[in-house]
Amino acid sequence: INYLKTLFKLIPQERLLETNDENSRLPSMIIDDFLYHGDYEHARNTKLLTNCGIRHIISICDFPLGKDMFDTYNILWINAKDSPDYNIRKYFDQTNDFLHACKNKNERVLVHCLMGVSRSSSIVLAYLMKYHYHTVHEAYAHLVARRHIALPNDGFFIQLIRYENDLQKTKSSATKQNSTKSKSNK
Repeated sequence: INYLKTLFKLIPQERLLETNDENSRLPSMIIDDFLYHGDYEHARNTKLLTNCGIRHIISICDFPLGKDMFDTYNILWINAKDSPDYNIRKYFDQTNDFLHACKNKNERVLVHCLMGVSRSSSIVLAYLMKYHYHTVHEAYAHLVARRHIALPNDGFFIQLIRYENDLQKTKSSATKQNSTKSKSNK
């Protein structure tokens, strides 16, 4: 709980009150020329997607984008609820693989949910944690600096903290295995 309180302190409170922000018409660029984070309206706006060079979309809503969107864009649709007891963690590997494949091809991707606040933020944070930052705290500091309304619900934050622990165990295990291999090769 204290860790969650620390994370919430990263959000500049005065920015939470901004509702008519000029930049809200555009998705937030989380990683330059690659990862965009937005809402349902951003995902439906084909002119905006074209102008941003976005060809791939992770849509994490309880309803899909229109069929016309699936014909034009590479879409990973995940039917997920924005509820603290919903298991969003089970999608982290799938979404990380999708994002990483787009990154390796130097292609742009939009991650969105209905409002661009909770579900999509959780997916973006999982990617940032796996490939760019060591902790959910560091990843969230980066995310909220680029998308000030990013705020996973409490249940999703707890799952992200557990994911952080899993990633650290995996990295620690890989480091130990590499150390053992190095010693046996001598």
